[in-house]
Order: sequence, then C-alpha cells, then structure tokens
Amino acid sequence: MGEGDEEGRVAMNNLFIPLNVTSKYAICGLPLRVDTYKTCSFGCKYCFANYRKVMNFNETLKLGDVGWVRNKLKKVFDYCHYNKESFLDQLIVDGITWHCGGMSDPFQVAEKEYNVTADLVDVTNEYDIDILFSTKSDKTYNADINPNNHSFQLSVTNIDDRKDIEPNVPPIKDRLAFFNKLKDEGYKVGIRLQPFIPGITDERIVDMFREADYVTIEGLKLVPQDMEHRKEMLKLTGMKEEDFVQMGLLNMKPEIRMELYKGVRARLEEYGIPYSLADNDFHNFSSSKCCCGGPLVKKSTNFNNTAMYFKNTTYTLQDVENELGPYKGCKASHLVASNRVEGCKTVMDFYKKRFRRKSSPFSRRFLYIDPEQSFLEQYNQGG
Repeated sequence: MGEGDEEGRVAMNNLFIPLNVTSKYAICGLPLRVDTYKTCSFGCKYCFANYRKVMNFNETLKLGDVGWVRNKLKKVFDYCHYNKESFLDQLIVDGITWHCGGMSDPFQVAEKEYNVTADLVDVTNEYDIDILFSTKSDKTYNADINPNNHSFQLSVTNIDDRKDIEPNVPPIKDRLAFFNKLKDEGYKVGIRLQPFIPGITDERIVDMFREADYVTIEGLKLVPQDMEHRKEMLKLTGMKEEDFVQMGLLNMKPEIRMELYKGVRARLEEYGIPYSLADNDFHNFSSSKCCCGGPLVKKSTNFNNTAMYFKNTTYTLQDVENELGPYKGCKASHLVASNRVEGCKTVMDFYKKRFRRKSSPFSRRFLYIDPEQSFLEQYNQGG
C-alpha cells in the first residue's frame, strides 16, 4: 500500500483515519486537519459538510482512530522515519499547528462517552503538538488541554439561541461563560462568524465577545446539488438564487457579502480586534497571514495565498516556489478528485498549472478587489 493510499484509507471497525492534509492547502494556512468524529450531534441546518455528497457522511457515528495517530507520531518523531515526498509527514515534522474540528465538532456530546478528543490530546501532548480547536460547545469534557499548546475558535452565528437553525447547540450564555473561562485561564480564543447568515448574524456578536483575540468572517454557502438544503436556506434568509454564484459551492455574490459585513467590520475596527474574511475570494482582506487567525496559532504555512498576499500583494509564481521549499516535491495528486488532477503529481505541479487561472482560488486573479480601499492596505498604513 502506497503512502497516499495509507493516508486516505478508512480504517475498519467503525474507525476512520482522523489526520489528513486538506486539498485546500494553497488557500489555507492550516492544512493539517484532524477530526475526532464523523457526523455531529449539534445538527446545524446550514452545515454544508453534512449535505455535501463527496464527504460521504452518514447517520452512523464514526470515531477517529487515535491509535493510528500515535503510530504515525512514533514513526516520525521516535524513529525519525518519514517520507520526504509525503505532504502529511513534512507538515508534521515542520510543526505546523493542527486544526481540529473542521468537519465535525470535537466537543460534541459524544465526547462525554467516547473521549476520542481527550485521547487525541493525550497522544499529541507527548509530542508537544499545537492544536487549534474549532467548536460550538460550552465545555471540553475530560481533555487535558493547556494554553501552551492549544487555542480555540468558537463558532457563533447568532446570540438569540435560534433552535430552528442550531437545534442542539448550547445556549449562548453558557458559551459566553466558556469563552470567559478560557480567556481567564490564558488561552488564545477567537470567534468565527461562520456562516455569516443574512438577517441573523450581526455586530451584537462582536459586542458580546469583544475580548476575542481574533475574528474570522465567512459567508453562508449553499450546496448546489441539494435542492432541499438550498430551499431551506433561501427561505430562512429571504434571499434568492440569483444572489448566489457558484464557486464550487454556491456563495453569495461578493458585493452582497461586502455590504453584509460592513457593520461587523466597523465594530471590529472600533474595538481594535484583528480579523480576516475567510471566503476564498476575500483572502486579501486579512490582518494576518492565516485566515483562521495568525494570533491564535503558533505556526501556519507561508505558501498559502493569504500569507503570500500579506507579504507581497504582487507575489509571483517564483515567490510561491521559494516559500514552498521542501514542500514543492510532495505528492499531492491523491488530495483532489481524479477528474481534476490534470496530470499533476506534486504540490508545485498544481501551483504551476493553476496559478494564473482566474477560476482557481490558487490564483491572485481569483481574489475580489473592493472598489473601496482594502482593509489590508488600511492596516499596513495604520488606518
């Protein structure tokens, strides 16, 4: 079995391999993704991960195979045996912060019974691994977390306890208490306004969490293949299908998002809270080199488009190659659907093929240019 096959294989006995490299590595500063569960008990109606057929989610709870993670870390660190062509191995060796909770909440109610997240934390603590946890929970159960290695990003869409869209999410007062507890204990804590839902998400969230170390904003997305999901979200928001444009998923048109975000952005700037717009076409509106929040993590990549733009707004393909360094020869063909490989095998191959393609989020041409001065320009000028 090849290295790529091993990394993507689903283990038997209701377990799955929890640690992978995201296919979005060129636009994400934290490409090491770890999920401790598949499926999520919070049941958020807008969650595109649960609708998107390519993810193969189902109603049966699956648990991350922490034993696989333990063996991988032993192999890399204890025996110094890793494959220089393995993107996963190189990211682990380089000490890039892991992002936990991208597809399923690590502190959902199942954690109380199964302790998979706690087991993962125990294993990674042995190797001093840094993890950013994304969660809607109000507790961490039995996980041995500490502010030296762990930080948090709390996902908040509203402060009105909208059970019609988030039926099983804890009350906002309990999540605020959790936020304050984490801050008091010395953790870096960010707030993720994701998804930003028209008519529901607003600047009151910023007021409530004004002590946040970072805020990330990302708009509501619809699944084009799922008519039920689309109808439900359009009814909820009062929006029309023509308000969206297809960018893989259906995104609100950029000019609509820009207008929607104005009030929240103004409030963030009033409080002096650094932030990013995490929509793929808005990565040029960021106050750090990682759209998940540079101040929240110890180490993110330098070759994602947010980092490249933050360093130099006119960066070239040669600049990307220079930042890639040892990563450019890593195998990457297994990270994308077979009909999109286009003969590319390595990370560098994908950049070369798509860097100038306007339809690719890799490209600078994909980024939206606000008619007004961008936040990044204001930030660099002290505005």
